[in-house]
Formats: sequence, C-alpha cells, structure tokens
Amino acid sequence: MLLTVIIPVYKTEQTLDRCIESVLSQDVPGGMEVILVDDGSPDNCPALCDAWAECDSRIRVVHQQNRGLGAARNAGLNIATGDYVTFIDSDDYLAADTFQHLMQRLEEQPDVDILEYELKQTKEGENDLTLTDKVYPDARQYWLQTRAWWHSYACNKIYRRKLFDVVRYADDRFCEDMLMLVQLLEQQPVVATAHLGAYVYVWNDNGLTANATAKKIRELLETQIYAKQVMRMSIFSQNGLDFYRTMMYRQIDLYKASGEVLLQWPLVRLLCWLHQKIRG
Repeated sequence: MLLTVIIPVYKTEQTLDRCIESVLSQDVPGGMEVILVDDGSPDNCPALCDAWAECDSRIRVVHQQNRGLGAARNAGLNIATGDYVTFIDSDDYLAADTFQHLMQRLEEQPDVDILEYELKQTKEGENDLTLTDKVYPDARQYWLQTRAWWHSYACNKIYRRKLFDVVRYADDRFCEDMLMLVQLLEQQPVVATAHLGAYVYVWNDNGLTANATAKKIRELLETQIYAKQVMRMSIFSQNGLDFYRTMMYRQIDLYKASGEVLLQWPLVRLLCWLHQKIRG
C-alpha cells in the first residue's frame, strides 16, 4: 500500500526542512512517495525542494506559478501514484511513528476510505483534536457524531486516492478543506478515526486562517450552507443545533466585516437585525 504525501510549499523556507524531515523519518509499511509542490514561492523554497529531491529518491518536485493552496494540492494529486494520499502543510510537521500506526490500521481494515488522526496545536489556548478508534460506515454519521465541521482539515487525514478521481480542490478559495471533505463524503466512503499518531499544527500569524477577510468569511459561510444541504442537517438533528450555531456566528462575522447579510434563514435574518439594533 504505497502512500503519497503531498506537501504544498510557499514562503516557508524557515520551516520546510523540519516538515520534510518529519515525513522522511516515518516508517511506512508498503513504501512512500513525497511530492513537493513549489507554488511559485519567491524565497529559497524552490532551491530547497530541489536539494531534497537530489538526496532522497522518494521525493519528486513540481514547480508552478503561484496559484494558491488548492491548486498546489491538485498538482500533487495529478501525478500521485499511491494507493492512499495525504497532505501536509510545509509549516507543520508530524509526530514520530504517525504513518506507521495509521498504515497498519488501514492494512488491518482495508474497507476504510478515509482515516482521520489526532491534531496538536502549538498556539496556547487552542484546543487539540483528540479522537478514539472508531469506524463510521455511514459518512453522515461521522459528520454528525464527531462534529466534523470543527475539524474538516485536509491535513490530518489519509484518503484512498481513488476518491479524488472525480473531485479536485477549488482554486484560490478560502475553506477549501471543508468543501472538499463534504464532496468526498458525498461519495459515501467508510470513515475511521484513530487516537495514535499526531499532526502538529503550527500557528502562523501571517497565514490564511489568521487573516480572514469579508470575502473569505462569505466563502466559508457558503461552504457551510452547502454542507448543511448535502448532509441533510436539521436544526433538530443530532448535533445539528451546534452546526447551525456555527453558521450564525459566521453570519455575524460577515455582517461585522462588510455589513452584508447572506439571507438564508429567517432565524439568521432576525439575529443580524438584533445585532444591528444592539450595535446601534
């Protein structure tokens, strides 16, 4: 079971070596290929990628003009050959032995299409993602019971590569992770969670998450609305109220950022009207 690791690279020359070293040190049963996608990085990252490829035959490098994170992941998917594929951002890294545990789990449970593992935060005050070992034959059950909208990251999951035969990441779009996860869950995969291994998320004050504009907030809210429709989520469903609450928070964020109200539900319109009255 060959694993393809796709690492988009852009303006991370200070952290790239740490990321790659954490990947290459993994013991992967079945073998591993690593695809570094230089997304037109203006610093020393292109040269670093080429240097790594020269010293390890498992590494391939793609150089392209800057097109964004989604396009960089797609470039890696286009040439991936593994039975499974995973993504790592080049400012993050993996805990030791992560892939060994996860690939053994997939070997023992070959029906699993998506395997999610724990995520550790480096920023004080941010919550780590902790999981138990469980299998969800129903994708909607996974979405609801784990509250997957809170951890729809692309990077703490291993996917059966064939799931991407019919979908690709949206270019230059905020929250492309959640959009892709919902599109993958539409295919009704078997999803599992694992408590072993860890993806270490390094907070970047200059990153996309820390610098959300009104446009990005709108895109996030639109994605959440799409997820609600695909997952047939009612406000009265299991954990449905929690999901509706996140959408209302995003609506308030959008209103604060631009004064725009994305009219979808009477409750949201009422909430924004109340917020305007209180603010006024």
